[in-house]
Amino acid sequence: MPKHAYEAVLFDMDGVVVDTERTVAAFWRLLAAEHGFTISDEELEEHVFGRHADHTLKVLFPAIPVAEHGPVYERLRVNDQTLRYAEIPGATRLIGELRAADVPVALVTGAQDWKATAVLAQLGLAASFDVQIRADDIAVGKPDPGCYRLAARRLGVDITRCVIFEDAFSGVAAAVSADGTCVAIGPAVRASRLTAIGALTVVPDLRQTRYEPGRLRVDPLTELPFTQVRARTP
Repeated sequence: MPKHAYEAVLFDMDGVVVDTERTVAAFWRLLAAEHGFTISDEELEEHVFGRHADHTLKVLFPAIPVAEHGPVYERLRVNDQTLRYAEIPGATRLIGELRAADVPVALVTGAQDWKATAVLAQLGLAASFDVQIRADDIAVGKPDPGCYRLAARRLGVDITRCVIFEDAFSGVAAAVSADGTCVAIGPAVRASRLTAIGALTVVPDLRQTRYEPGRLRVDPLTELPFTQVRARTP
């Protein structure tokens, strides 16, 4: 367990704040079917979930020339903007608790602006983050740690004092490489891999995770100390 107090919380979006795994998988599997092949569960885990679409196209769809990526992005935009989104249980309540306590919070997602905007608007979270890092803010996506380091820098908090909620293997790797403390969200079948990558613990969702004065209670067995060093910047 950590020996110091934390100061901020960073959230991935897909699979952490909003439940999009099924719809993301459906989009890429349909595109694969149109090109005559299938995408395995393992390929989804490694090259879709938590990854920028550029990576997915490059690795899983090498037959699609870069010059033809535009129409794929347009389909993805229309798909993302017309879906109805559901939160990961407990997410909006936890974010509200952190805001009420003036704990700095950031959203760190590889999603394009159109998807992040649609998700946050539907969940009523458009103004809930002090900092937002989206696809266009970073040159290299997860598992590169730059996105989390940038979020911490913009919050004015040392990354080692940040708790990071992630779900994808690539996202956990990014969080750990950035020197943050990562709490992973995922089913029991993924837990051993997520902890092997470096997650402190794995929870199925955020229903048991609560912020109380001076501490973040992740689950009945995991409690992280917090200290308030500054009030939220207006």
